[in-house]
Amino acid sequence: MPSAARDEVLQAILERNKPYTRPGARKFNTPLDFGHELAFRQWVAKNKVPFDPDQQPQDYDMRGFWQGLENENPLAQSAIDPNDDRMHYPDYWKTPYHETFSNESQWANDMAPRWNEQDQLTAPSGRILFDDRAPPAALPFGKPLTSY
Repeated sequence: MPSAARDEVLQAILERNKPYTRPGARKFNTPLDFGHELAFRQWVAKNKVPFDPDQQPQDYDMRGFWQGLENENPLAQSAIDPNDDRMHYPDYWKTPYHETFSNESQWANDMAPRWNEQDQLTAPSGRILFDDRAPPAALPFGKPLTSY
């Protein structure tokens, strides 16, 4: 997706998610010092993590996830999503720019969308915002922007 189109989609997602974001939450990326940033980038490359560390804004705090791995945070676990056979990372580090921002994110408030047992992200109204089992053509923006 071209950069301008991606930015437009991310801004639309952020606007949709603003009501579900904790008051005062504005910084969504874990800052790393120079040495840790180098180690993080090496980890991304070595593990073929589907993440561009230079892209802004970021819809996932992959630096925070990596730091969680380094600090043995039990939330920092990845797994293959059985619905699409792609690597998935925990919602805890999803930022409000992520299309599947949920109540499991550290930046979410109590009204944020929740996952149901059918792998659907639902708004407080019950409206389905995202269906993880749906084929890509049925997703709100076509194919997913990310795989985490």
